[in-house]
Amino acid sequence: MTRPGLAKARELPLVLARPTTLVRAEDARWRDLFDRADTVSEGSLRDEKAGRVWYGSTSLILPADPDQAPFLAALAARDVHVRLRALRTAHREACLRAPGRLGRFSCEIRVEADPRGVRIDVDAQAPLIEGRARAARPPR
Repeated sequence: MTRPGLAKARELPLVLARPTTLVRAEDARWRDLFDRADTVSEGSLRDEKAGRVWYGSTSLILPADPDQAPFLAALAARDVHVRLRALRTAHREACLRAPGRLGRFSCEIRVEADPRGVRIDVDAQAPLIEGRARAARPPR
């Protein structure tokens, strides 16, 4: 049995992309669902090498009929505006609960159908901005 010979390794491409379907639904309807959502948030501060970091989680359940929930969940997972609205809700909740100002906010978003509607979970982390802010004084 003959095996392939040695081959020179190639560089990794600059960008890796995967095809996906993105959709956009009517914003007013999603806004109404978010306004009526059951929202639960929690979080805590952890001391790390680089400083204190806020870790939090926000769960939203958008009300929908059980037979429509899988379809709406698939739409929500692909609509960047819905995901952004969920991220902004989680950011607002984290800012309300954190003991200080939050720095760069990074998160992971999961969307799935739930018996009560569409469940969106946002797990987030952000460094706490600490220390006195020094106001820039104009030279005299």
